[in-house]
Amino acid sequence: MNFVNIHTHNSLENGQIGLTDHPLQIPFLPKKGQYYSVGIHPWSVDKFYDVLWKNRLEELADHPQVAAIGECGLDRVVKTSLNLQKKFFISQLEIAEEKQLPVIIHAVHTYSDLLEISKNRNPSVPWIIHGYNGNAETTGLLLRRNFYFSFGESLLKNQKKLNSSFLKVPFERMFFETDESSVPIKSIYKFASDLLNKSIEELQKIVLNNFNCMFAKI
Repeated sequence: MNFVNIHTHNSLENGQIGLTDHPLQIPFLPKKGQYYSVGIHPWSVDKFYDVLWKNRLEELADHPQVAAIGECGLDRVVKTSLNLQKKFFISQLEIAEEKQLPVIIHAVHTYSDLLEISKNRNPSVPWIIHGYNGNAETTGLLLRRNFYFSFGESLLKNQKKLNSSFLKVPFERMFFETDESSVPIKSIYKFASDLLNKSIEELQKIVLNNFNCMFAKI
């Protein structure tokens, strides 16, 4: 059974299915059999000086190998103004709604902002927070707004806060990822399955079902 790797910056290895992240500013040269998310990372929004990027993203969203918008989002650690980040983020959310594609979200110290935007927009497409590391209280608030959660290498640190948040997430809202890490996706599934008192195979089946339900395009 395949391992679902919902978000990686590398090519997917054999035995994996999922999405490879593709920044919009890089020419799109898809590999056969791979699927992608395409968007503008909040670290890169100040590199775009005109509105032509929207046309480009809309065009790529129609490509048969593009299955999601992102990663996009908000980051309070970078120097780029949050208002500019929000402008680009909301524009990408609008394209995701228009194209009916899920969104892969980068969020650093901005979970409260995501909650506010979600309440204002009431999205009809799934929003997946990648590399999730919020606390249990925040997780509960995000669950009420129908967010999905992707856990990566940070889960392996075996921290009480993140473990508690992870165990709060229902199976049907759960994904795993490698992001930019070289850690094997199987290691993340193994740690998660031990926390959940399930076998790796059971967890693979759960996440694969989530993936198939969300990504009908693949």
